[in-house]
Amino acid sequence: MKQIVNKNLISLKCVLFCFLSGIGCIFPFLPLHMLSVGLDRGEARLISAVAPCVALIGPAILGPLLDKLSVGRGSTGGSGSGPSGSGKLLRVITALCLILSAVFYLLLLAVPYTERHEARRPEVLFMCDQDGAYVMQEVCAEGMRCNRWDGEKTGVLAVTKCEYGCADDNMTWLTQPFPVPATTTTVRPLYANILNETEAEPLIARDEEEEEDDYDLNPPHLCLTGETDVECLVYMQHAGRMRVPLSLTAPRQNDTADWCTYKTAKPSKCNVPQNRLDQLLEENPECRPAVRCQVLDPYDEPDGVLAEAQCRLVIGDPSYTFWSYLVVRVLADIWPTAALALLGAACVIATRETSLGRGDVGRQLAVGTIGLVIFPPLAGLAAKEVPEAPYLIPFVMHAVFMLIGALILIFDSHMPLSAPEWWWHTATGVLTMPMNAIRRYGAETAAIFAVVTLLGTLWSAIDTYLPWTVLDLNGTDTLLGLAYTVGALPAVPVLWWAEGLVDFLGHSNIFIAAFTFYCLRFTGLGYSTDPSLVLVSSALQVATLSLVHVTAVLYFRHLVPRKYTATGQALPVIAHFCLGRCIGAIIGGIVSEAPALDAAREVYRALAVTSLVIAAAYLALYHFVLAPKCQAPSVAPPQTLLQGLNTNGSSNGTYSPMRVYHEERSRKGHFRY
Repeated sequence: MKQIVNKNLISLKCVLFCFLSGIGCIFPFLPLHMLSVGLDRGEARLISAVAPCVALIGPAILGPLLDKLSVGRGSTGGSGSGPSGSGKLLRVITALCLILSAVFYLLLLAVPYTERHEARRPEVLFMCDQDGAYVMQEVCAEGMRCNRWDGEKTGVLAVTKCEYGCADDNMTWLTQPFPVPATTTTVRPLYANILNETEAEPLIARDEEEEEDDYDLNPPHLCLTGETDVECLVYMQHAGRMRVPLSLTAPRQNDTADWCTYKTAKPSKCNVPQNRLDQLLEENPECRPAVRCQVLDPYDEPDGVLAEAQCRLVIGDPSYTFWSYLVVRVLADIWPTAALALLGAACVIATRETSLGRGDVGRQLAVGTIGLVIFPPLAGLAAKEVPEAPYLIPFVMHAVFMLIGALILIFDSHMPLSAPEWWWHTATGVLTMPMNAIRRYGAETAAIFAVVTLLGTLWSAIDTYLPWTVLDLNGTDTLLGLAYTVGALPAVPVLWWAEGLVDFLGHSNIFIAAFTFYCLRFTGLGYSTDPSLVLVSSALQVATLSLVHVTAVLYFRHLVPRKYTATGQALPVIAHFCLGRCIGAIIGGIVSEAPALDAAREVYRALAVTSLVIAAAYLALYHFVLAPKCQAPSVAPPQTLLQGLNTNGSSNGTYSPMRVYHEERSRKGHFRY
């Protein structure tokens, strides 16, 4: 009876369990952690897109480097350090990646906190007297300084309801409500007339039968010193809006600390007509004659002089928090990505590939996936246990698992990771033919790389911002962790029998099915109104992520020459978890940036249709164009290999090609790629 559990692979299974457990403790909560340190969603989207793009440096460098350094260090001897040379090198480099992953993600906890409250729009007043024009802005909050700038700030200020009155030091008149204009007059509006000061005369707009209104005979004049002369703007009663061009100097704060005063950079004044002046002084001998105007949309007016002067309560330095988080996160993402590629190579090397064509790669990943089943909900449950440091416990759990995995790799010198010259051997150890007859190079590798990248894009469009989707639907951190559990739990038995399942279905058919399942996942998210429905969508992840990844591992195992095993396993990681994740983060960011939940659902539905179209196009292209053209022909085994072999009892001393080619034209003979 075949041994179900290979004792030599137990330590490798433990490493994969620790690695995926650490991944499950931290990656579901990284988008939420970015928000918890004070980054806004726009900054978080940028980091989520940049980090995986830079992370490809890890597998892209370490994969080829390991292959190059492993030459001559295998069982064939050479100038290396013996049979275990390349195995030790792979173990040490992978352990180093796990340690650096633990260190850099812990450094994210040291990123300084920042806090930005929603902008408040304080009241703005406008006053003008014979000494100049002033813009008054209410101080944002107690103890806060006025908005300041260097030099002059030029723009416009939209005003209305200008009127004469008496200004005072405590601004009582300025802060009083403006009177509601009468609606019985038939005076026609006259807007913002510009006159020279020498020509500024009262402008009258009225019907002949109406009595003249004293206000219309003496409208307020705001006179500004121009480049060559003095220009005056005349405000007429009932004018809807007058745009006043202003150049303001840096504000000064009043003694009361309640208002900030912005004064015009160039000389300006408002003269009060004599009849109005006499009337004001008669009512109040200490009157300071002035004109006040109501300010319209000070922060929204096009080219507004106060467009950027709205209040923002900021704690810490948002710019420093963003850049420090970006740098640390980019460096942190490199190491688990590289470790994933190296562990894939370790699985391929350690399990070998027997004459039955099955190396049990999936079983190693299945045991590791148990960590993804157990720990994400536990990490979510403990995420807010330390209020002053949210997500501290998940980060520590990640570090602990990574360090345990690294220790196993360092101290287990019996892990079977030394690559022999030939892996293609029979169950009795007799070498058979090399893989050259069935291996595809170049074009097929590039094509599968593109397919895996596209699948990674669709995965990232959902997974990168799934935490925000759960929170927007009033979910919790624990429910978010359960979403990953629901996605990983069905993957355990599927991965356990993955190689047989891939042989039966065919590699390309699995990729086609994955696009179809993405259609279902996007459709589910497009109509989800409850966080529990996200769990149903996550259950389909077994077909869109787990089975896709192991299929890519097995596919590149055959496409890439044996001496480039680490490079070959780096390719699907770069495609799916780097390039695809980057592009998907950009697309998912468009969804999360939608102004309303309904708009985001529309994008999800569009992605569902896109996935279905891709699946149909891939199905037609592969089965009706590529498969008939590129089917591998039957090739007789080398005669030198068959000499002396007669295991099938033939009388002529020949060996049946069915034994070498895994039943000749059966699935494993052509691999159904």
